[in-house]
Amino acid sequence: MSETYEGVVSVGVDLGTSTSKFCDGTRVLYFSSVAGDPLTEELENSWRRMNRSTDHRWLHNLSLWDYVRKGWRYVGAMTRSSQRHQWFTEGGVLQNFNDAYLALQAGIFLLGEEQGKPLGRVALGFGMPIKGGEQALERFLDQVRERLVTRDDKRWMDIRAKNVSTAEEREESIEVVFSLVQFQAYGAYMVLLFSKFDMKLYNTYIVDIGHGTWISLPVVENEADIILADSMSSGIHAITSNIGQALFESSGQKVKIQEQRIMEKVAAGLREIEVPGAGVFNFEAMLDAECEGLADDIMKKIRMDVAALGAKGVSLDYFAISGGGSRLVFDKLKPRIAEFFNWDSKMADERIVGRDTLPVDDRFANTVGLMLLARDQIALDLDQDVDPAIEISEVVSDNM
Repeated sequence: MSETYEGVVSVGVDLGTSTSKFCDGTRVLYFSSVAGDPLTEELENSWRRMNRSTDHRWLHNLSLWDYVRKGWRYVGAMTRSSQRHQWFTEGGVLQNFNDAYLALQAGIFLLGEEQGKPLGRVALGFGMPIKGGEQALERFLDQVRERLVTRDDKRWMDIRAKNVSTAEEREESIEVVFSLVQFQAYGAYMVLLFSKFDMKLYNTYIVDIGHGTWISLPVVENEADIILADSMSSGIHAITSNIGQALFESSGQKVKIQEQRIMEKVAAGLREIEVPGAGVFNFEAMLDAECEGLADDIMKKIRMDVAALGAKGVSLDYFAISGGGSRLVFDKLKPRIAEFFNWDSKMADERIVGRDTLPVDDRFANTVGLMLLARDQIALDLDQDVDPAIEISEVVSDNM
C-alpha cells in the first residue's frame, strides 16, 4: 500500500467566487476565477506585438489547450487582455464546468512551474461552492474523472500549455491518484482540526467572508451539515460597491470610482480616496455602517441555525470566522455571538476564533485545509498518523 502513495503531492483546490486558490503544502498560488476569450492566432500575434512587459513568466502569460472546445483559452493574468471576462463561479454557484476544469489544470501546472518541475503525482482535495448543493459537487467531480485518461491502469491529467509571451509550448501528464470534494469553508475547519483542536472533533460553525459571498457552514461530528449550509451574495464586493455608489452621489455624480480602487484602499488600511475635481472623501463611516449591517445579517443566520441544530440535540463548541473579509467584520460579529450565548470575554475569546488563531493567513485557510484533507486521506489509507504540520513559506499570485 505504501507504494501507492510514493511521491504523491497533496494539493488543495479552492474554486472560489473571486479567486481560485491552490496549495501544495509549502506554497499557495491563486488567480482570478475567470476565463478569457478563445486565443486565436490573430489575437496571439497582436498580443506579442503590443506587449512591452519584460515579465515572461508562465504565471503571467498562460494559455491552455481546451481539449473539449478544441482551442487555446486565456487563463489567470492573461484574462485581463480579453475583451470578455467569464467568471465561472457566481453567487456561490459553479457556472461553467469547462472553465473550472481549465482553472484546475492551470493551478496544477503553475504549482509545478513554481517548484521547478511538474508535480508528477497528485491527490486532490477540492473545495466547491455551496449553493449548488451536493449534486453540483458530484457533477464536477464526475467531469474531472471523465477528462482524465487511463494509461497503465492509472489516471492521468494531460495538460497542454502555452506561454503567450514567448510562444513556448509544454505538454505534461500528471497522475491523479485520487480526488476528494468538500464544500468551501470546510477547509477552514480542517486547519483548526490540525492546529487548535489537536485532531479532536469539535462541533464548529464556520463563517467564511469572501469577496463575492459569505458562507455559513456548521460542521457536526466532522461532517458538513449540508441542509443548513448556505452562501450569500453579499460579501466585501457588495460593501465596496455600495461605498462607490455613495461616493458617486457625494461628488455630485461627477466621477464613478471603480470598486477595485476602494478595495485597494480598504486592504491597505486607508479610509480616504480622492475624487478628481471633487476633493478627498473619507469613507470610514460608510465602511463601518456597511460592516455593521453585514454582521447583523450573519448573526440572523447564526441564530436560525443554532435553533435548528438545538432541535436536533446538537450544541456548538466553536465559532470560526475566516476569509479575506473577516478582518473587517470579526470585531463586530464576535460581540454579537457572545451576547447571544451570554458568554463573558474569556469564554468568547476561547470559543470564537479568527485570524489570530489560524496558523495561516485567513484568506488561504480553505485551500490549506483542503490540502490537509487530501493528506489526511492518505494517512487513513496507510493506517498511519497524519502529518499535522502547516508550513506555508510562499504565496504566489498572478497580480504580483
